[in-house]
Order: sequence, then C-alpha cells, then structure tokens
Amino acid sequence: MKTVLLIGTLDTKGREYQYVQEKLRAEGVTPFVMDVSCKTFESEFASQVSCREVAKAAGTDFVAVSQMERVPAQKVMTEGAIRLSEKLYQEGRFQGVMALGGSNGTAIACAVMQRFPVGVPKLMVSTMASGDVRGYVGWKDIVMFHPVGDISLNRMTRQIFANAARAMAGMLKEASAEKEDKKIQIALTVFGVVQPCAERAKSLLEEKGYEVMVFHTSGTGGMALEELVKEGRIDAVLDISTTEVTDEVVGGVLTAGPTRLEAAGARGLPQVIMPGAIDLVNFKTPDTVPEKWKDRVFYRHTPHITLMRTNIEESECLGRVFAEKINRAKGPALVLIPLKGFSAYDSPTGPKAICLDGRPAPRSWFWPEADQAFYESLKNHLDLSRVGFREVPLHINDPDLAEMAVEELDRLMHEKGKLRA
Repeated sequence: MKTVLLIGTLDTKGREYQYVQEKLRAEGVTPFVMDVSCKTFESEFASQVSCREVAKAAGTDFVAVSQMERVPAQKVMTEGAIRLSEKLYQEGRFQGVMALGGSNGTAIACAVMQRFPVGVPKLMVSTMASGDVRGYVGWKDIVMFHPVGDISLNRMTRQIFANAARAMAGMLKEASAEKEDKKIQIALTVFGVVQPCAERAKSLLEEKGYEVMVFHTSGTGGMALEELVKEGRIDAVLDISTTEVTDEVVGGVLTAGPTRLEAAGARGLPQVIMPGAIDLVNFKTPDTVPEKWKDRVFYRHTPHITLMRTNIEESECLGRVFAEKINRAKGPALVLIPLKGFSAYDSPTGPKAICLDGRPAPRSWFWPEADQAFYESLKNHLDLSRVGFREVPLHINDPDLAEMAVEELDRLMHEKGKLRA
C-alpha cells in the first residue's frame, strides 16, 4: 500500500485534513500526517509528526515558535518540515506529498514539495492556486488544485477535496512494468519566436536516436534545465533560446536567475549555444513596463505579453555576459551566430514595431546593428582557443541552421565520448 505525506496546519485545518485522510484510505492510500501549525492549540486530531517535533528539527522550541510573528514562525516550521520530510523520504516512508492550505500552509508545504525529485507525486490544494503560483511551484511538478472557496468543509469543497484525494491515489498507482530503453538525453530550449528552429532540431535529433527534453524558456523552463543538468539527468544541451539571460541582465520578467547558461559548462557537457530570442525583453501588459523605458521599441506578442527590443548598449553587455559564462565551460562548447536575425521578429519581413502606447514605432524591430553589437562583443570576450565560434549567413529559423546545430552537437558528443551503447 502506498503512503502519502500530508503536510498541514492542524490548528486551523484539522477537520479538513481528517476528511482528506478518510478519502485517501478509501482509495487504498495510507496518510502520514505532519503538523506544521505555528500556534499553540488544543486539537482532537492526531498526527504522526507533531508541530513540536517539526520545531525541534529546526533547532527551536515550539513554545518560542508560537510567540513569533508570522514570517519568522513560518520560516522555522518550513526548515523543520524540510529536514524531517527528507529523512522520511530517504527511509522510504512515503511515495507522494499532499497538502491543503491558504497562503501560510501553501508556502510551507510547497517549499517541502520542491525538495523532492521530478516524478514524485506532489499535490497542493490551495486558495492561492488561481493566481501567480511560480513562487510556490518553482520549476517542480507540483499540481495546484484550486478549492474555489476557502479551506473549509461544505458540499462544494468536499467534492474538490475528494477529487484531490483521488488524483493523488491515481498518481501513486504502480507505473507500467514495461521497461523503456534509456536513450541519450538531449536538452533543447525553445521560445515561440524560434519555434521553427527548435522543432526542426528536435526532429533531427530524434531521427539520430536521441531522446529530447524540450524546455520552454519562460523562466521556470531555464531553471528546470539548469537543475536537471546538475542532477545528471541530461547528457548534452542544444541551447537555441537563451532569452532568459536577456531578461536577467536587462530586467525582464522571464529570468531564470543569475546562473542560467552555466550548469552544462560546469558539468563538462557538450553544448551548442545560439542567441535565440535575445533581441527581446519580456514584460506582461504595457503598464508593467518601467517608466524609464517608455520611449523604447515594443511589440505586443499577446494581450498579456509585451516585448521590448534590446538596444546596442544592452546587446554589447549581453555579449560580455555570454562570454563570461561560456568561457568557464569544462566541456566542448560551440556558439552559432545566425547573422540574418535572432528571432521571427528580428527579420526584414518581421512585424511592425510599436511604441508603448500603440503608435507605430519610429524604427523597425529588425536592428542588425544591435545584433552585431552582441556577436562582436561576444567574439571579443570569448576564449576562442577553447570555445568554438561560428558566424553563419542564415536566419535562426532557417532549417539549414537547425541541421547544422544538430550535426555539430552530434560531433561534439562523439568527440567527448558521451555516446552510450
């Protein structure tokens, strides 16, 4: 019988957790409850791990925790819950993690869930689930269930909680016994404006017998790529879309953090890198663009996404940043520069750019001088004795470029000896 770790604040959600336990047992799943309450309370609801044990695991007495303000108390209970849950998981005491909560319970439970590998079932019933959940989910495979109402029992939420319990039970069922051949795993990055390149490259890699894991570079995609490389799950990287580096350097909303474009090099993996979509900085609706950039060139990608064109100064800076990161690579790396444009918009036939208020922009999105500023800066700062660098008279979405990138990555892998029988 499978066991699920239930992480909850029994001081306020005891009846709800009792109900979920009943539904899990009805599905043949054993609940294992960890209480992460932050306040002293009298409760009729038992747990396998008490809030006092959680506080102790963090090196603090629970009486002291109960007298703390909300944020420091949450921090202590999160730390203790992580330590205990990791130990329990290593001992094989549970196979999935589930929780119910408002903002406090969600923050604690999701911080715990993020510590477990991809593939371990993780389900969070949260009042925060209908909003921006990136802070809770991170890059992990956490399922967010919205309870519609608050975390309390009524005819509507009972159905939702029961559905969540059945969903967890379904995820915990034994996987097919059929064994898959483990192929060499290639990480490939994509963004909408370089989709043709990525799709062609994926097809070619699969024809060569590789398994391709595609990462959408919307911030969490790049974070997932870097972390999975660190975990040793990736054998090589075809980094077509590096737009997250632009957002990190310039100040967009889709950054993957300051370590993007570093993990593959640190592990010595073969990698082919392209400046896909580095010509744009991502924002949400126009009102989210900082005032200092109101006079720049923009494009409305969707009603919810506003793109800003990188200028010459920013492009030069990006070239230096790329070079600094790639120069540290311990394995084979090649940079391919498509001289005719870095994205679908970065082309003489691309869409017309606009001002932030929607008026036609004074210049086009296609800006060869800005692109040149990037690759000249990159070339000047790159250690060409160690890193390959090639300027190609093609657009990034030209099929020939995808074919070249795949052939070069395949070559690097052969030279590195990464191919496995």
